Amino acid sequence: MKKKKKNINSIKLESLLGCFILSAIFLLVFITITLVFTNILFILNISITKFHLPISFLISFILFFFLNKEKGNKIKLVSSFISVVIFLLFTVVVGSVYDGTSDGNTYHKLAVGAMKNGWNPVYQSVGDFNKKEGNPFDIYEDNVNINWVDHYAKGTETFAAVVYKSTNNIECGKVYNVLWIYIGMFILVSLFQKIGLSSIKSIILSFILAFNPIILVQMNNYYLDGVLAITLFLTILICLYQQKMVSIGEENLNYIILGCSLIWAINSKFNGLAFTGVFCLILYLYRHVRNFMYNRKSFKTSLMKDTIFYIIIVFLSVTIVGAGSYTKNFLDHGHPLYPLYGKNHVPSMIMMEIPKSMQNDSPLKTFAISIFAKGENVSPSYAEQVNEPNLKIPFTTSKEEINNYVIPDIRMGGFGPLFSAIFVLTIVMTVLIGIEFIKNRTWNQLIPYIIVLITVFLLISFIDGSYWARYIPYLYLIPCFNLIHYFQKEKLLRSIQLLLVLVVGLFFINSGLIFQVQLKNTYNNNNYLKIRKLKFIDESKSKEKIKIHLSHHGIQGVQYNIDDWNVSNYELTGENELENDCYMFTY
Repeated sequence: MKKKKKNINSIKLESLLGCFILSAIFLLVFITITLVFTNILFILNISITKFHLPISFLISFILFFFLNKEKGNKIKLVSSFISVVIFLLFTVVVGSVYDGTSDGNTYHKLAVGAMKNGWNPVYQSVGDFNKKEGNPFDIYEDNVNINWVDHYAKGTETFAAVVYKSTNNIECGKVYNVLWIYIGMFILVSLFQKIGLSSIKSIILSFILAFNPIILVQMNNYYLDGVLAITLFLTILICLYQQKMVSIGEENLNYIILGCSLIWAINSKFNGLAFTGVFCLILYLYRHVRNFMYNRKSFKTSLMKDTIFYIIIVFLSVTIVGAGSYTKNFLDHGHPLYPLYGKNHVPSMIMMEIPKSMQNDSPLKTFAISIFAKGENVSPSYAEQVNEPNLKIPFTTSKEEINNYVIPDIRMGGFGPLFSAIFVLTIVMTVLIGIEFIKNRTWNQLIPYIIVLITVFLLISFIDGSYWARYIPYLYLIPCFNLIHYFQKEKLLRSIQLLLVLVVGLFFINSGLIFQVQLKNTYNNNNYLKIRKLKFIDESKSKEKIKIHLSHHGIQGVQYNIDDWNVSNYELTGENELENDCYMFTY
């Protein structure tokens, strides 16, 4: 009787998971279609309208039903309904949270607000898009943010602008971060199930990767490194386990998930093009060399499919979705990654932000220091005095350190207060797994494992910025690969079981500490800002003209918030000793 009840519960869990997985796929298709559709219209010189979101949803709905023919209509309708509820719920919740970050209120909101109000990034500089063009605010030519808005990849900002156009609340636009947590969580569950893991183990691994420290410190703001992290996780895992999943008949779905992930990764940050390019190329070569040696019959077919797929995705990502960044940069400045590279490029912010004591160190050494340092921001822009990293003992933390994880771009210890402990245990597990592979001569498992390890090691060793977690998100996969290996085994030594429990526990506690401090900080800030906002609105109604002074001359994005509050009778002033504080400004 108990066994029968257990089976019924198991079936219910699988059915529920199936609905959430399909809803995550629907949302992935929807947000990608929104990006592609919007940028095609940009190329046709059509700016964002209120019809963009519903049209994108309709196209996605049709494709979703067409691409999932093997699923019943009932489960597809239920999954579509869940997707709508999730999207609306997340948008409302995120829309009620104010982004208090500098980057969010400078170039991110500047791009989002300008696109929402009619700016076309393919044909126009945001510096030229002023009141005469239809923007309610002047975007001054000497604004330092124009350079970033014009040239950086604009995937997240484009999606945010479409959402903003439909909601008239710029804070709603940053919903992409929590959407990607949801999408990543359940698509990863599906991927892990396909390689033979149980539902519970798949959920544990997916939770660890989806609720990673990079996206947790950014889930309430306009930063986008967490999006890149999750899209990179999906890309590497699909490429690595593609051969195994194809045998289950999921090839077309794998291509769709991989294609959507690549489009978002490439158009979130320039790093996305570099990181996905490196991992996809290396794993592409490994797959087809292996096919050539052991599976000649499928070699030509799989090689042709993969090659055509990558050509289409790169063209779509760089030329269509990236028309306002990669293509425009190349045509105007001779380099697709301008202003980071090419003639008259700007200095690297990564090296400008590194603490003075680390500026002459190798990337590998700065990486090691950051892993074993207390989580905090120690950089020239954050410290007036000489401020250097503070090393700590793994497995230890403090309330002061945990509170630092409200910083969205935290420099030292960016993978969390307990990641140094996870890193030490990862080294132990990696050695044990390597010995096991060599002892059992399981070369088909050892070779891809070594390939990924060497790729990560080389990237960390030779690329600037290895001290900064948001610039090396792929590192977070390594301990997860070790968990995958042991999770696939039916019997384990008692010592290995205890090691797994310890590592999984550390992962959950590590993310849990960051999540709770983020929630507490968001709650307190929001309550404070709501009171200040209402006071400012009342003040503006009682005066014919109200003077405001921005906290920083570059924080012009906050003017879109003021516009959303229906306050227009204000003027910017240079007076910096105004009496009342509000959201990133005084009045």
